[in-house]
Amino acid sequence: MIKLLTGSRRTLWMAAAACMLGSFTIYANVGLLAASAWLISAAALHPPVAELSVAIVGVRFFGLMRAVCRYLERYVSHDVTFRLLADIRGWLYTQLEPLAPAGLMAFNKGDIFSRLVADVETLKFFYLRAVFPVLIAVVTAAGTVAFLAWLAPPLAWPVAGAFIAAGCVIPVVLGRLGQTTGRKVIEARAMLNGALADSIEGLTELAAFGQAKTQAVKVTALNSRLINRQKQANAVMAMADALGTLGMNITVIAVIALAAPLVGSGTLAGVYLAVAALAVQASFEAILPLPAVIYYWQESKAALERIKDISRQPVIAQLSGTKEILPGAVHLAAHNLSFAYQPGLPSALSGITFNLPQGKKLAIVGASGAGKSTLAGLILRFWDYSQGALLLNGDDIRNYAPAAVRRAISVVSQDTYLFNATIRDNILLAKPDAAETELKAAIAGAMLGEFIDKLPQGLKTMTGQNGLALSGGERQRIALARALLKTAPVWLLDEPTAGLDAYAESIVMENVLQAAGSCSVILITHRLIGLEAMDEILVIEGGKIAEQGSLAELLAQKGVFYQMWGLQQDLLNTT
Repeated sequence: MIKLLTGSRRTLWMAAAACMLGSFTIYANVGLLAASAWLISAAALHPPVAELSVAIVGVRFFGLMRAVCRYLERYVSHDVTFRLLADIRGWLYTQLEPLAPAGLMAFNKGDIFSRLVADVETLKFFYLRAVFPVLIAVVTAAGTVAFLAWLAPPLAWPVAGAFIAAGCVIPVVLGRLGQTTGRKVIEARAMLNGALADSIEGLTELAAFGQAKTQAVKVTALNSRLINRQKQANAVMAMADALGTLGMNITVIAVIALAAPLVGSGTLAGVYLAVAALAVQASFEAILPLPAVIYYWQESKAALERIKDISRQPVIAQLSGTKEILPGAVHLAAHNLSFAYQPGLPSALSGITFNLPQGKKLAIVGASGAGKSTLAGLILRFWDYSQGALLLNGDDIRNYAPAAVRRAISVVSQDTYLFNATIRDNILLAKPDAAETELKAAIAGAMLGEFIDKLPQGLKTMTGQNGLALSGGERQRIALARALLKTAPVWLLDEPTAGLDAYAESIVMENVLQAAGSCSVILITHRLIGLEAMDEILVIEGGKIAEQGSLAELLAQKGVFYQMWGLQQDLLNTT
């Protein structure tokens, strides 16, 4: 994490350049005010104009230098900050990707989004208002004290003490007063973002059940809480500004009071009295941001802890596997496979055994909650099993890289996500470089052609966020088109016809199985349609295999599957 915050060597050099430019900016301000003070004081004595020429040129030089250095400092400091934030977002996404979906169950979408966007954005203050100001203040204070030690040594130590008091003591005191302010702002903002995300995703349900106003009240309360937390933070910041300004004014008055006797004794020339006072005042430009550093440090620390929480989440499916799957046939097999989501919990699957050589079609049926989708998650390496064996080409599937396993499997899930893009882009997600003929074949196989032809923009029609502009059946057909487009040796169909009517379901299943050709097929369903084409059927109850065999064999046994079949046939006949 330290390496992440510091970035590459180039980033470190850019950060150092930003600090030096910031120091030069303040040095230029010190020079501008000091030269102006000397010029005005010396001009009052009516010297020859030639004696003032250097000061006149100095005023112009320092004024121009301040503007140029300030621009360059802002440009470089923001550039390096945004580069670091981009690196952190990229790193955080790489931490999230292996956790999905199992490892992210403890987080809601709004909270994850808040960490990716708001918390990372907060870290910009760590650089711009915590790290850079401290470094610039150290360099500036050292230069100012050295200048005073040369100009009037008795002034150096009191000014150094004032810098330490304003830059160290006041921030520590404010840090104790507002110790948890930054963390509370981060927490309140995260809760508000989570509620907003839930409200937007569940807007239809909230309206349907008349709870939109109730949710609006909840969001308003969370927003008020965030405002109150921000008011507390602003109070701390206002106090920091006030104390910093007070410290500057006291220091300037003290410098004048200490320098006046030196002028009276002739130790210090009178023209340098204003020079010393204004040089100290100008140098406080670097000290004034320091009282707020503690607050920004606390806020950044809270945001960083929330970001690191994700990196500390255990990867449910360990990424130790490195083997790749060679082109050709893929053979899946399970022997007494068992799995529990957490130690101590009842097994979600127990004693599952099946054999799926290349080209075989296997159906896994059962009621909702029987463990069908859990088995699909194990095959896709979203989880790793605890007992038994799950083999891929005769080797433990855990020895293969999860990405390699998923490349070998074409998936249609019951909760397929559609991106807020065109229908074409959503289908091409499976194979971005697909030829136009391949795309048309996939669309035809999923029975999407007639629907797309009726749209004014055809394939360029936007689907909306998660396909909200489409019906459930249309979203599922796009998911089927993805599967048809992907050239994978194994097809995993998890409730692939959810949302379709019985007629469309039978036609789509016929098209899918025909398109599968010699590929292996795992069909997970609680609807017993299209099972005539299956070579074997597994009936799962309570995470265990209740029956296993072909359609004819299971019907002949007149057991659990026979009862399920009879109930569904009665439902179909009544409709």
